Amino acid sequence: MSLNVRDYNNKDKLLFPSAIGDYLSKDHLAWIIDEVVDQLDLSCLYRKVPSVGNPSYHPKMMLKILFYGYATSNFSSRKITKGLETDVAFIFLSGMQKPDFRTISDFRKNNTEALSHLFVQIVRLCKQLGLVGLGHISLDSTVIKANAYREKTYDREKLILEEKAVEKKIKELLDEASATDDEEDRIFGISSRGDEIPKELRSQEKRLEKLKEAKARLEEESLKEINFTDPDVKFQRQEGNLIRPGYRAEVAVDEKEQIILSCDVINKANDVDQLIPLIKQTGDNLPEFSIKESIIVTADSGYSSMENLKELESRQNIDAYIPDPKYQTAQNGKTTPEDLPFYKGRFIYDPKKDVYLCPNHKELYFSHRKKEQGEHGAYSSIYRCRECRNCRYFGRCTKTTHGREIKIYDNTNQIYKMRNKLNTADGKRIYGRRKVIVEPVFGNIKYNLGFRQFLLRGLKKVKAEFTLMAIVHNIKKMAKALRKTLTFKPPGIQLAFLPAT
Repeated sequence: MSLNVRDYNNKDKLLFPSAIGDYLSKDHLAWIIDEVVDQLDLSCLYRKVPSVGNPSYHPKMMLKILFYGYATSNFSSRKITKGLETDVAFIFLSGMQKPDFRTISDFRKNNTEALSHLFVQIVRLCKQLGLVGLGHISLDSTVIKANAYREKTYDREKLILEEKAVEKKIKELLDEASATDDEEDRIFGISSRGDEIPKELRSQEKRLEKLKEAKARLEEESLKEINFTDPDVKFQRQEGNLIRPGYRAEVAVDEKEQIILSCDVINKANDVDQLIPLIKQTGDNLPEFSIKESIIVTADSGYSSMENLKELESRQNIDAYIPDPKYQTAQNGKTTPEDLPFYKGRFIYDPKKDVYLCPNHKELYFSHRKKEQGEHGAYSSIYRCRECRNCRYFGRCTKTTHGREIKIYDNTNQIYKMRNKLNTADGKRIYGRRKVIVEPVFGNIKYNLGFRQFLLRGLKKVKAEFTLMAIVHNIKKMAKALRKTLTFKPPGIQLAFLPAT
């Protein structure tokens, strides 16, 4: 029977086999990753290649399959290994080589520091390609689940109880092992010498050692609790108001093509200490940042502090729009202390007398200076009223017998200047752009790429893993932008997948 179909035979052998890359479209992501990695300075990886022993897999190849794996949501080394057998793009990037999953995992873990250097090169390449404008940069953070169980989080009391339980178990095992020769045969096995350490005993001894290490760290760092699986992790409030072990990923994103210019991961619950480091890292990654005349920087209220605003104001090329928490709460339509009749903002300062006048025209005199607690404790001046007991608002304004007092922080005017700036038409428009610039980046990483949980453990390794995600995010943004116009030729750079002009 003759069928009106095209000839088909998948058993034919080719006399002149085609190149693997021929099976990929010319604008395939694998081509872009291939050529981007070929342009990177990989000396930081080459230095670690041993000069003796069996030849190592080429770092360039390992990097390409790792980038492509993360760019296609194949985060586990086992999934990448499977791709090396079944996926044409993986086979092309690997040159048909097949490192096993352990080799891939070790390469990722052993080159954490190199990833930060490669990230800088990728950012600078994006700038050369015209994908970074440095006109408006937005900062934000998101919590990503850690590779740790909340049930494995111990406080000091729980550690002590667990330590005692393990010590008791070890004693029981030792007592059993020394009871009789027959008992030894049952525990160690008839064919064994009888002096090996039983597996259960060895396991308990290792657990006891880890418990002691965790307790020592708890005391050395004055921690309230520590996670047994990942000692660096902290509880974070995540989506859906869930509280579980996680890390806070920080980014600074350029408006033009949503390129991540700087990134970091912290194990703290707030962002206030990350504003200046992210700005500094951006300047280190792109020298143009420091010499550009004016750069808009936006961030939410989590990054606001008087010290941060003062620091940004001292940098003449930065035009910052960062609301304080009370202002942002008010903008969200919620009641704030400022709505109350005796809020301290309603107290008027008289610089000639150095006093504040309350809403009932009573004077508050300077009392003393105070340094707030905490790592970055700010200084404040305390003003106190001496006439409160006879005031008709006593009980509403204050109930303290020594009188109403207000705390005036140094540099408070930075907060009010920022509020006035945000209240202008331009301020509202510019700050409104923040969400459009930075929030889609986390949407892409978490939902499009599916990266919702770290695979690695420990702050140092987690930082490297998120840097890897930032790299592949930028590469995919690079690919998207280049596909829009194949007539675009980057200055000083010629990628093979772009037509020469």
